[in-house]
Amino acid sequence: MSKYESPEYHVLTKEDECELRRYTDFYVVEYENSKDPELNKGFGTLFKYISSDNKMDEKIPMTVPVIQNKSKETKKMAFVVPEKYRDHIPNPNNPNLTVRKFEEGLFAAVCYSGRTREGKELRMMNKLTQWLEGKGYQTDSDFMVAVYNGPFTLPTARRNEVWVRVTEKDSIEDNKNDEGDS
Repeated sequence: MSKYESPEYHVLTKEDECELRRYTDFYVVEYENSKDPELNKGFGTLFKYISSDNKMDEKIPMTVPVIQNKSKETKKMAFVVPEKYRDHIPNPNNPNLTVRKFEEGLFAAVCYSGRTREGKELRMMNKLTQWLEGKGYQTDSDFMVAVYNGPFTLPTARRNEVWVRVTEKDSIEDNKNDEGDS
């Protein structure tokens, strides 16, 4: 059990390292900077935000995971906002940070240990995609990498995940049929 707060979810299905989860909605503070496409300043900027570099000058507790959006167009990094701030999230001072609602929904996740790096992340994305295809789901978002541990955690004790929002293929077909009946 982590000493840090993390978003709530319920596991619906689990097979080996892969899970199908239903997340409740939560908020994130997200870093995006076109002048920093590799997110070199992302963690530091987010850390300053929770260390009181926000409009309320308030120190905000650390949460897990740190989430990176792995889009082809852009990369983003986000901290989860603690639940106690849900109704009064301090606005960021830094223009590269925004507060965004992470909508509830169905997500697939694959868990892995060790240090996360691009090659391993791609293998996990492929593993998750194959698992989803076998289960009748399709991806409905970019892949995200969720990192739960700090840099000084031993690699064997690290927890990392790849997430993706999913939709059941049957529900997509039902929606297409409903639209055709109109």
